Amino acid sequence: MITSYSESRNRAFENLHVKNKVRLRNHATGELLHMGGETLTRSIDYAWIGSRHQAEQLRKRAVAQGNDWPFTAINRSLIENDYPVEKTGPEA
Repeated sequence: MITSYSESRNRAFENLHVKNKVRLRNHATGELLHMGGETLTRSIDYAWIGSRHQAEQLRKRAVAQGNDWPFTAINRSLIENDYPVEKTGPEA
């Protein structure tokens, strides 16, 4: 069944709250990939969020360009607004 949205913000709001989204965390520093895709942030308000497939495509693109890929996909439910990035361990 196809669902259509009268307003794009409703679609964006639902996509934001999908449970299977991941964030990309630098294992060495604990920082997250910024939503712009080029810098790091400690705030999840500005962190990249997407599917595992999108994360893999970003990794492939970085490797093809000869860049290091220090990021690990972390399920978004493991990093919440009231749980700072600094407190998440490498096992998250």
